[in-house]
Amino acid sequence: MAKVRKIGFLGVGLMGFGMAKCLLESGIEVKVLQHRNPEPIMKLKKMGASLATRPEDVLLDTDGLVSCLPNAEIVDKVAEVLVPEFKSGMFWIDTTTSKPETSKGIADRLRENGAIFADAPVTGGPIQAVEGELASLVGCTQEDYHLVVSIIGVYSKVMRYFGEVGSGNIAKLLNNLVSQGMTILLADAFLCAEQRGVDRQALYDVMSAGAVRSGTLEKMVKPYLSGNYDGSRFTIENSLKDLRYVTEIMNEKLPGHAGLSEYLANRQARQVEKGRGKSFVSNLLMQEYILRS
Repeated sequence: MAKVRKIGFLGVGLMGFGMAKCLLESGIEVKVLQHRNPEPIMKLKKMGASLATRPEDVLLDTDGLVSCLPNAEIVDKVAEVLVPEFKSGMFWIDTTTSKPETSKGIADRLRENGAIFADAPVTGGPIQAVEGELASLVGCTQEDYHLVVSIIGVYSKVMRYFGEVGSGNIAKLLNNLVSQGMTILLADAFLCAEQRGVDRQALYDVMSAGAVRSGTLEKMVKPYLSGNYDGSRFTIENSLKDLRYVTEIMNEKLPGHAGLSEYLANRQARQVEKGRGKSFVSNLLMQEYILRS
């Protein structure tokens, strides 16, 4: 792939903003789509980004696309509009936590145009995105990986190749099965400690010194002990989405082992039904988020 001059970017929300910022700071021109939240768009415009008002305009006069969208269903809708606009030699790097079958379908269609696709979801949060310190889980052909790795590396500290298209999606969903399982378990444990009068700081200290020590514990519980319930800036509705996606994957190959992910999804679904979908998962530590039978 020739030196990348200009990239279209779809999805400048909490994560996408930082990734687009890193691309601009690396010297790559970036064109962004107008977003329902104008604040990040205006910040990127001040940094030199150009604006598009329609999805199909994002690709005009660019070398390819990076997307960071809410879910697989939206990726599919975007693909219906954008795939016909891709020319030979262009690329699409999708960082959405999406479904492997969605990525495979788009990759097949782009291949007919001579374009390439890589699913490259990320781990980390908005701070890591701004600082270019995300971890990217990449799925594509090995040949294509060598073409896109320099772009992904602009906003990533860690990059790992997992195999063919869709493999990055699967790896990310398995990662989130573990992280969201821990999130719910930690919330339950500390809510119970609070209810039973157990010293929560002491419990945290013991967990931090043993096998429970983890990034999830640090990000979620440490701020909570100081009265901050926003330590993990990941929404309950996104947690539910990922748990439903990973349950589908588990059911395909390990149906006898899908019960736990299904249970976790049902737990988050009950919170969403109560109007808490936009809340962060660390809010599960709040007393008002206790589920009554």
